[in-house]
Amino acid sequence: GTVPKLNKSKLESYIRYVEAYTAAVTINIHDPEPSAFPGYSRVLIHVSLHGRSGGDKVYYATADGEHFFNGSVWQLGQNPFLDTLVRLPQNGPSFGAANAKVTIVVFSDFQCPYCREFARTIRDNIPKQHPNDVRVIYQDFPLDAIHPWARTAAEWAHCITDQNPAAFWTFHDWIFQHQGEIDNKGTNLKDKMLGFAAEQKLDGVKLAACVDTHLHAADIAASVAAASALGVQQTPTSFFNGRMVGGSLKWDDVNSLVQFELSRPAEIPGPPASESKDGH
Repeated sequence: GTVPKLNKSKLESYIRYVEAYTAAVTINIHDPEPSAFPGYSRVLIHVSLHGRSGGDKVYYATADGEHFFNGSVWQLGQNPFLDTLVRLPQNGPSFGAANAKVTIVVFSDFQCPYCREFARTIRDNIPKQHPNDVRVIYQDFPLDAIHPWARTAAEWAHCITDQNPAAFWTFHDWIFQHQGEIDNKGTNLKDKMLGFAAEQKLDGVKLAACVDTHLHAADIAASVAAASALGVQQTPTSFFNGRMVGGSLKWDDVNSLVQFELSRPAEIPGPPASESKDGH
């Protein structure tokens, strides 16, 4: 369709008024793009406060650029979560079959007690119940405001994975198991990490240098930014083939969401084949 004339400053002041956004809120209106919805173009609007993303909103605009609405536009015969799937990071460490029918992307935080519960649920049950059908991908979403050592723990995880990709899940299970032994400010985090490294025959000096130089800070920031843009606000938040579900789910709920994906109607296409099926 034709891309509309768009008066961005007029649209911005209108949205500010509708949503009661103060001057502290930054609104970034992207250029209109053609949409799958005949007669309308798609306008992505990114909102942030003091540099923290408040999520992306998609609006649809008429050709004259005077009428807008926001909501879900579904095209029967297309995957309903496609818009999420194309923006969902899937480059984190994974376990499960590479060609699994269901991919669960979990945004998590190593200092979060609910993440600890959910991690145990996933790790205890998926390998036994769905060894071939489900792949789980871990993505970082440290909540710095309430979990002072979560981001540093994520840096240790990346540095450990660099040294030995297979050690990530050992570390993941270990740190959740020992979460309560690390004090809230993380003053004994480094000692605990070096103890783990020694147990696993990893090079502690190299690991500490990797963490101290923040070698993976940008990777963690990218995961957080992508999650925020998708509307993630709590940990854990999981995406089951692109379907967003917040909170620490019990196994029955996880299992029913997996079964739901496995029995998806044949006329609804599944997620597009992932680019990164080589996760650790």
